Amino acid sequence: MPVLTWLITLLVLSTPLQALQLAGEARAPTSDKARNQAFAELSESLKIEVKSSFQSEFTSDGYQDANRKIITISELPLLGVDISLTEVKDGFICIALLNSDKSLRLYEAELKRLATLIHNQQKQLNLTTSNDLRYQILNQLLTEVEQYISYETVARLLGASDLKSLTINRATIRSELYKLESAAPTLSIAAEIITRDLPDVPYFVQPPSPQGSNQITKLSRLLRDSIRSQVSSYDDRKQARYYLKGRYEILSNSISVSYSAVDQNGATLASRIVKLAPSAYKSIQHKPTSINFDQLLHQGYVVSNQFSAALNTTQGKENLLFTPGQTIELFAKLNNPGYFYIASHNNADNLSYLIELNAAQGKRAFIHYVNADQVNRWLSLGEFEVIKPYGTENLQMIASNNDLIDYLPRTKYNNTLELFIIQSDNTADAVVKTRGLKPKKDNKNKVKSAEATLSFTTME
Repeated sequence: MPVLTWLITLLVLSTPLQALQLAGEARAPTSDKARNQAFAELSESLKIEVKSSFQSEFTSDGYQDANRKIITISELPLLGVDISLTEVKDGFICIALLNSDKSLRLYEAELKRLATLIHNQQKQLNLTTSNDLRYQILNQLLTEVEQYISYETVARLLGASDLKSLTINRATIRSELYKLESAAPTLSIAAEIITRDLPDVPYFVQPPSPQGSNQITKLSRLLRDSIRSQVSSYDDRKQARYYLKGRYEILSNSISVSYSAVDQNGATLASRIVKLAPSAYKSIQHKPTSINFDQLLHQGYVVSNQFSAALNTTQGKENLLFTPGQTIELFAKLNNPGYFYIASHNNADNLSYLIELNAAQGKRAFIHYVNADQVNRWLSLGEFEVIKPYGTENLQMIASNNDLIDYLPRTKYNNTLELFIIQSDNTADAVVKTRGLKPKKDNKNKVKSAEATLSFTTME
């Protein structure tokens, strides 16, 4: 289990969804920070709506179809966003509003442009016999199709109904690329293929996550390092305007790796795909150890914009990989006044525990209250240092507008680990128990609850 040395500081850093409207609100010391955080909140609201829309369409094994899986883990583009910036005594309040009355026309125009571009690329592909040229066209098509899927998703959420389906899909493009590109025998060769002809800008490179899991593996780490050696990159996500985001799929006798270059507005600049030969990942840990647990933790709930919770770190909240000696700050946020506690689950050691959020006595040490002045602000929950032993940690935040003091799961203090261990048969049971202890919806008393999750891996 990764041991986290928590340095509790509790420092404060600094419209609900309607039929065809999404909003993001933030408060920060400067106008730029408030604007950036409001855009981030709007983007997150968009992803929440996408996940909620497709929640009922999961297959029996917990997976979604290919296109919808992409859009629930990727950045979604924002067009026609209206910004309202107000100066207050301690900084600025910014509201970013995405309204179908203005934005839908922009999405439909972009979809029309992309559809024409894709159609022309297909015509060129059909007339081309050169493998080198076909490879270039297919990579360009992959980028454009992924862009189309993202814009189409937002357009449909905003009310678009008469959208034409593409005559080519990702699966077809991937299949053609596989035929043209032999399996890479080493990770360095794979990295060269992934970074070939990418826009020449500095990137923040994320490790690729295995399909169906949020866990970062040893292969994820090595692939990230190989890719970073091929491009100009930042160590700190906050410095970057462009990101390389990846995932991989374990096949019968190979591994398919895909990466996308994405800008800060969520637009896909380029996409690359490569197949790894068995020699490239021989003796390297590449299978996640907690697929079912990840599905339970991350996909077992639906978030409401009326009362929502969020977790984040200084390095973002997706595909997180930390190394020895790093000091990471954890943040939490509610969009309404309320209470929250955080449970940490480590299925490698089959252990779950509650995190102490303040210096209060007894159960109050696990509960934090967000008042009206702290709403829509990132609240620092302290810093932790990455030390041995390493592994994957899964955080589960439970929030409510009612006091949660009587809803905490039962714990027992472990003197050796110095942790308050949740009394359960296993980590999956602990997730269910914390989720089951949330106040149930009561229209009369207007009890609201929300949940957020965050997973990270520590590795040498």
